[in-house]
Amino acid sequence: MNGLCPDPPRIRFASPQYHYTFGPHAPGIRVAPGARLAVVCPDSDNGSSDGGLLPPSRRQAPTGAPLFEGNPMAGPIWVEGAQPGHTLAVTIDAVHLDRARGQTGLGPAHGAVPDHLLVPPDGACGTSVPRHLYEWHIDPHAGAASVTNPLGDRSLRVPLNPFVGCLGVCPAWGQAVSTLFAGPHGGNLDLPLLRPGTTVLLPVHHPGGLLQLGDIHAAQGDGELIGGGIETSGVIDCTVELEAGSGPLRLRDAETRTAIGVAGEVRLAVTQACGALVQWLADDPGLNRWDAYLFVSQTVRLTMGQLNLAPYAVAASVALPSGD
Repeated sequence: MNGLCPDPPRIRFASPQYHYTFGPHAPGIRVAPGARLAVVCPDSDNGSSDGGLLPPSRRQAPTGAPLFEGNPMAGPIWVEGAQPGHTLAVTIDAVHLDRARGQTGLGPAHGAVPDHLLVPPDGACGTSVPRHLYEWHIDPHAGAASVTNPLGDRSLRVPLNPFVGCLGVCPAWGQAVSTLFAGPHGGNLDLPLLRPGTTVLLPVHHPGGLLQLGDIHAAQGDGELIGGGIETSGVIDCTVELEAGSGPLRLRDAETRTAIGVAGEVRLAVTQACGALVQWLADDPGLNRWDAYLFVSQTVRLTMGQLNLAPYAVAASVALPSGD
């Protein structure tokens, strides 16, 4: 509610076809700027809330090279009036988990930590990383998820922090980029910062923007070290606005500004993110560029996206500066 009149109803969008690449695909829906959407998203393994899998008719078909059918994306969403040089401002209003189960895979060479650092030299836990699909019970009322099939005698419980794992637009050159990878277009960011209350600022490269999103995680730590979050299905409530001007991939909320760097080496991703953050703050007419650099240096917080496949996404965040 805005205090004057009810908010317009949300458009429920169940994509007629889910895609495994970000690219110049035919739009699944066309909306005007300001549209409020409720986007239905299967899990990263194509599982829906009812326990079934996406049928072949609703999956992107390969057109040449083999297609990895993971991280199915809803969309594309065509935003009327969006043109190169604009910015899509996508506010994540809510992430609704629509089932009581999730999963996380464990396997050899599957995560960011190499196997030789995981297997004890005395062989007490075997000589290799086991293959196991951890199953979770998700309890939104308790705000927690619990492992139902641990490999040991003790169960594990973690707090819920639902967020959007993948979100992006058509890449700059109109190519198709797998939903396994991040890039300047967005993509597989796996940043827990993509949670309710955050607005994602995406540069438009293609008419309509061609927004795609999905890969809901009920929780995940920085880096997605084991190779997956608590993967589950749900509905993403979002509002899509169109802004003049363009810039790098960024996030904002009421108190924080965040820039995202994406590169094949983590240090380079950090420097890209911090440089973009300094530039963003320096665009404020009241803040000197070198003061902005000083402020970022003393207050920045870094959040790692998935560290399993290059290129890597790193988010650099600061609270909005205050002063006399």
